[in-house]
Amino acid sequence: MSPLRRSRFHTVCKTSAQNSVIENVDVFLCVIYAHKCPVIYGYTSVLTEVRRCRYGLTPMRISTDARESEIEPAVNWISGLIGAAVDKRVLAFDQSEHKNPLVITSHFRDNFPLECALAKARKYKKKTGRLPKGDEFDLLYSFLVSAQRIRAELPQAAISRFEGALRGALKDSSGLRPFAYEVGIAAHLMQKNWDVEFADLCGTARFDFLARQDNIEIEVECKTTSGDTGRKIHRQEVYRLANLILPTTQQLADTAGCHLVRVIIPNRLAPTDRELAEIASIVASAGSEKCAASGDLAQVEYRYENISAWPEPNRDRDAREFFKKRLDAKNSHVVFYSRPGHSIVAVMIASAKADSVVDAIATQARAAANQSSGNRPALIAMHLIDQISRPALEVLVKTQSGLQAIAHAVFKDRLHVDSIVFTLPQLAQIEADGARLLTGDVGIIFDLWGFESRWRLLSSGRIDYQR
Repeated sequence: MSPLRRSRFHTVCKTSAQNSVIENVDVFLCVIYAHKCPVIYGYTSVLTEVRRCRYGLTPMRISTDARESEIEPAVNWISGLIGAAVDKRVLAFDQSEHKNPLVITSHFRDNFPLECALAKARKYKKKTGRLPKGDEFDLLYSFLVSAQRIRAELPQAAISRFEGALRGALKDSSGLRPFAYEVGIAAHLMQKNWDVEFADLCGTARFDFLARQDNIEIEVECKTTSGDTGRKIHRQEVYRLANLILPTTQQLADTAGCHLVRVIIPNRLAPTDRELAEIASIVASAGSEKCAASGDLAQVEYRYENISAWPEPNRDRDAREFFKKRLDAKNSHVVFYSRPGHSIVAVMIASAKADSVVDAIATQARAAANQSSGNRPALIAMHLIDQISRPALEVLVKTQSGLQAIAHAVFKDRLHVDSIVFTLPQLAQIEADGARLLTGDVGIIFDLWGFESRWRLLSSGRIDYQR
């Protein structure tokens, strides 16, 4: 590896002589509050530091400590900006769930946790005059306090873009999650004594932000994946199809017992109304005749099981696994129509073609790397939405796996990329003194000695931060 590349690698990962990144890697955020802490918890608070730099941007370093009293102003700020729009969107989620019982309620909570938590917090505050507490709201309050502080220190032009990005996120299929992820990574870097310049918001570069510490500069680009990334069957289309097959499932549920329906799509589940309607008609034929039915867009199999008891999907945790085994459902979606104690209809929707999750995430990672200038070392932060145990993560980062393939796709033509960081969802944790924090595992892949040795060392570590 050239001296320049070696300096870049050490700049990003701060490794020891043994190139271990478990202890020293700076990659992820945990900004959270203490319910009962009377003073700022953690290390000595660092007041917001703002100064002009030679690029005309505003580098900042916000405090990542907070009192509980600072949460309500942040909630009030976001409420004035997007509160009504969030309430409207979450109400639409509720109405969709009420309209069609095939739509499992956890779908919207899992995919739009910030929106659901904010709407619930606003409703609770309106009713009681105070904000709710608990694990459900930790990630929300962490995001809001950080976002409000960052906004306050941005140049005026960047503030408009910042608020516009927040409003636009509500219309995005991933909601606020990607925006919150960028805020989280930036706040974590600031916590680790990096000054951060929001280059993208300021319109001076395409990468998200520039992190600076002393004479070290790193370009950072953040990307989030979704449960649909690389999937042939997308959840949005599943729930549109669910609306169309509801009459069929209701008719089947008139007969007591367990009804199993397998819907196999030749390739992708098309988003057009016409094709979804045609698939629904094939399902209706199979349901009415109690047999298999097929067409150009789907093959449908029906099977009846005369069993007297089964786990309820909205009540029992093992329900999905129970029915997935009976449906032989792998990499598929399953929706349910239930009349507890009488009947249940489980509908599996799957593609005959294999998913291409790794290829899709690799495409996103390459796109992220291409946002950087190529003049400085770059760090790509990729957020994976599925929780993975630490042992499983260690296997993924230390063996030839999908994560390795993603990194290979990025490193091979992009010499400026030093590290790719895969972050997992954070979990709330309560300290002995009542302070609440979030903690999450990360896996890091870095370019060690050039193309031939890039898989030599991967590492993951649990990193805990506190507010």
